[in-house]
Amino acid sequence: MAEAATGATDTSLPPPPHVVLLASPGAGHLIPLAELARRLVSEHGFAVTVVTLAGLSGPSTDAAVLSSLPASVATAVLPPVALDDLPADIGFGSVMFELVRRSVPHLRALVVGSTTAAIVCDFFSTPALALAAELGVPGYVFFPTSISFISVVRSVVELHDGGGGAAGEYRDLPVPLALPGCAPLRHGDIPDGFRDCADPVYAYVLEEGRRYGGADGFLVNSFPELEPGAAEAFRRDAENGAFPPC
Repeated sequence: MAEAATGATDTSLPPPPHVVLLASPGAGHLIPLAELARRLVSEHGFAVTVVTLAGLSGPSTDAAVLSSLPASVATAVLPPVALDDLPADIGFGSVMFELVRRSVPHLRALVVGSTTAAIVCDFFSTPALALAAELGVPGYVFFPTSISFISVVRSVVELHDGGGGAAGEYRDLPVPLALPGCAPLRHGDIPDGFRDCADPVYAYVLEEGRRYGGADGFLVNSFPELEPGAAEAFRRDAENGAFPPC
């Protein structure tokens, strides 16, 4: 009888938390997210679904990355979305942002009604944060780069929204861009899409950065000993409610 009771208890264990990871197009975005999926399963016991988008990535490349994952990681490809209304000369970055934005309804159809515990998106995929809020689950942004890069995006947005970007291009400002807890960044070293207000991708970068404040946190490929100043600055801001935690 005791053995039967033990068996019944084992089968009644609740399922593991299910986390949805949304990857924007490109092997450089998918590979780090796939590694995150692997570790969430093996080290934390989560159930994970990696979601990719159709349209810009090579299907064979995505398939090769996804096939390297353990069978315990589920995968899903969202249906294609129409992009033929975009200008013929639009840059790749703008197309990527637009592809993600238009794919959110398909992501909603995939996860609504499921037992999703959290949604994790990458830098290009923050429109999914609104879906996480709609579902009442945490939404996180995954950065496989560094805390300092979050500082760049955050500072560019704050400078623009504070009026500092009205003149047009950050590279024309007389002083380097101040970053919380980091060395100042010369304007010539800021990526083109971040410093030129006339670049079409700039508006998308601003919108992505503005959504960061609505995230429940950031998953960053870093640690305090590597970036002590940036980590401490973000820790203080998180404690004060000024910015989500890293």
